[in-house]
Parts: sequence; C-alpha cells; structure tokens
Amino acid sequence: MKSFGDRKFKLWYYTISHGQLLLRSIKDDNNNTTNIDIMFLDVNYIELPRYLSDVKLEKAQEKDINYIQQKLGEHILPESIRIIISKNCRYIVVASIMKVVENELEMFDLPFDTFF
Repeated sequence: MKSFGDRKFKLWYYTISHGQLLLRSIKDDNNNTTNIDIMFLDVNYIELPRYLSDVKLEKAQEKDINYIQQKLGEHILPESIRIIISKNCRYIVVASIMKVVENELEMFDLPFDTFF
C-alpha cells in the first residue's frame, strides 16, 4: 500500500478520447513544493469523487475484481484494477497503466507528454 500523508488530491483532468486521467495534489505556498500526480492511461472505468484526501493506493482484492467484472460484464485483468482509498472509502479506476510522479509543473500543465 502506498500512502500520501496529508496531501489532498483532486480529479484534475480526464479525456475520453485518449483515455487519460490525472489525480493531482498541487504544490502550494506551505510545505508542498512539488505536485504529486497519479496518472492513468487506457482508462476503461472510473468510480471516483472530485476531491480525495488521506489517499492510499492498494492492490485489488477478490471482492474488487468480482465487483468490476460484474459491473462491466466482461473479464478484466486484476492488475488493471486500481484501488484508491480516501477517508476509508474504496474507489476504483480500471486502467492499463498507472504511474505516480512528483514534479514541479505549473498548475495547469499536464504531465502526459513526459509519461515515460
């Protein structure tokens, strides 16, 4: 499980055409001198609120896999099911690729061009 302490995240960007999703904890004037971006590519399903705090990333459990496969009506590879926990609630993103990066991009700059 990966935890991000007291950083607050927002569902920052989503595009259907490219299947890209960005959750961002922006840098600020306090102690956060960098952004933390959680990026997803080839997104097939999203079940997230706009604001997230106390964020933790966790591997999918059997109940998550069954839930998504029933919801989508098809077999989904377990490694593409991403679990995001916020305030003890479980949220799901189904995406082929997920990457967490720390950067100094400006607020509205997107990191997808430098994804790899």
